[in-house]
Amino acid sequence: MGRTEHSQGLAPPPVRKDFRAKQARYIVNKVIPAIIARNSKARRGVEESELIVDPGPAKSGSATGKDGPDDEVQYIKRKGQGKRKVKGGDEVVIRAGQEKEKGKGKRRSRKDSLKEEISTLSLGSTGESQKDQGLAKSITIRIVATDTLTAAHMLTFPPDQTRQKQKGKQNVCILNMASPLRPGGGVLSGATSQEEFLCARTTLLPSLKESYYRLPEIGGVFTKDVLVFRGSGPLGSSDEEFGPRERYWIDVVSAGMLRFPELEGDENEEKRLNRKDREMVERKMKAVMRICCSKGVKKLVLGAWGCGAYGNPVGEVARAWRKVLCENSGGEVGNKGKGNARDVENWDGIEEIVFAIAIQKMANNFARFFRRGLTVETGPQEAADEEEEEEEEDRAAEELKAKIREMEGQIAKVWNPDLKARMVVILEGLRSQLKGKEGSTEQEENANEEPGDGGEDMEDEEDDSEEEESEDDGGCKLGADEMLG
Repeated sequence: MGRTEHSQGLAPPPVRKDFRAKQARYIVNKVIPAIIARNSKARRGVEESELIVDPGPAKSGSATGKDGPDDEVQYIKRKGQGKRKVKGGDEVVIRAGQEKEKGKGKRRSRKDSLKEEISTLSLGSTGESQKDQGLAKSITIRIVATDTLTAAHMLTFPPDQTRQKQKGKQNVCILNMASPLRPGGGVLSGATSQEEFLCARTTLLPSLKESYYRLPEIGGVFTKDVLVFRGSGPLGSSDEEFGPRERYWIDVVSAGMLRFPELEGDENEEKRLNRKDREMVERKMKAVMRICCSKGVKKLVLGAWGCGAYGNPVGEVARAWRKVLCENSGGEVGNKGKGNARDVENWDGIEEIVFAIAIQKMANNFARFFRRGLTVETGPQEAADEEEEEEEEDRAAEELKAKIREMEGQIAKVWNPDLKARMVVILEGLRSQLKGKEGSTEQEENANEEPGDGGEDMEDEEDDSEEEESEDDGGCKLGADEMLG
């Protein structure tokens, strides 16, 4: 079946990249500073960004919401008793300001004091699915074939709510799948990976301070109140510029994934991470979730982290996300042994997660590995055009070829047999990835398929020769109409 429209004549890739670089430099050097200068909220968000290294485990009731006074909480403290707790480890909390009232005015009887506390207290972990063993309440998980900002807009402005109702609500948080080496990756050179996409349309880039880099292996940068001032379309289009009332706020966690991990598996088998790298990937994911929980995030946009030019297998990343999100990290359901709840991370407070994966084929594969039968939703607008898609495919292949050439040169200079053998294994893995990309590209061209933009999930490889080194549902709720458990 042929195309329904004539192919658009496109300039050569280098020319298109130079044009994007020019547009991005104008936005980064002129537009964003002007916005920050006149918007105090955006300026505070930039100034108050923080680097969080290896965050501790998320605990039940530890997050503080932002919906209003009723959601701000403080722990009840009593002289000589510390924090009060209830059975199952849930901390009893009261509305902000209640603790300040203690000791003021006339002395009240113990009975009256207890009555008032009971009337105002709430549990840090609520919901019908919340058990006293420490299980998290259900999290709705969806996979949408769209870009990160479109997914964030979907969560910020649901169809059943008006923009006016969103005022004062908790920001949607997104994962910036960042370069670990430099702020914004290749945004100033016209690259189109997810991080560059974000930095050219939001006020995120100034918050990624040079002093934070190299990013930690475990952890990331949390930026609050990032202003989205452009739509997801081309940078050269004036139609994508948001007016003051169209702009909206998001929170961002910026963290880096493994680059070109050593893969296991024969040529015709599914490529998998080795155990060490798989554990590292899971630790990175847990760190992101811990940061989100500590900041009171309720709605979160994630992605196929590292599944583009960084060479992480889609299946491994999908399974890792499923394990981190949907499986208990300690103990089993029904085990009421003392101390069991202390080992369980419940991601309390998080209500909805959307995996935004712009490439339709990648989104389908991700869904298949995350859970069989899970439906991939179509975003409210098409991901990007043919130009963006072709550019991403070409760039990913070129980066793999450059890495292969670099590795071949390094192997020729190595004398240690063991080190050379390990490098040869890595080289074969890179060649296998390149072969797979070139093969899939040929098949798509022959079938005249036009999948979505790869820019949202392709990581921009930096000029750096350093090498980086089934299941319980756990209360998760997958898809709009699908329930696990």
